[in-house]
Amino acid sequence: MPDELISRATIEAAFSALSDSLVARETSSTIVLFGDAAMMFAFDARDAIDHVDASPKPRGLTLGAARDAATVLGLPHHWLNDQQASTLPRDHADDVIPLWTAPNVEVVSISAEQLLAMKALSPARPVDLDDLRLLSERTGIKYLIDAEILVAEVFPGKTLNAKVRTTLEAVFA
Repeated sequence: MPDELISRATIEAAFSALSDSLVARETSSTIVLFGDAAMMFAFDARDAIDHVDASPKPRGLTLGAARDAATVLGLPHHWLNDQQASTLPRDHADDVIPLWTAPNVEVVSISAEQLLAMKALSPARPVDLDDLRLLSERTGIKYLIDAEILVAEVFPGKTLNAKVRTTLEAVFA
């Protein structure tokens, strides 16, 4: 059964509750959003999502505080999810977009270029193609070859396979 969608307002309330928990733990955290969460907060491309893809630092204490927030708000304990954090570009922290701050927590997003490169590597859903269109407008990347060059710059050694390239032809002229 798919998870219920969580609204932006509820996620902001969860960030506030997470902040309260971090203050109580005397810990500060930076949370880097990517995926649908970045599209929601950095680019206003979503009204609701099923979880927040993120890379929290420090990991354990932040995820514990997120579970506390989930309990307070009745959210799934995995609302803040770091399972895909290993797919982030190595240098993602060099170019982030500040999104939301509260005591002991800062929420940022990866850049539009990095997000475009991530989504270009594996556009699995129709909404990913919409995201790529939006990100291509924001970055000025109009052609598939330029998207391929961006992927190679953001993820050295990775290239688009033929199936992905065919899928992306619907996005890039």
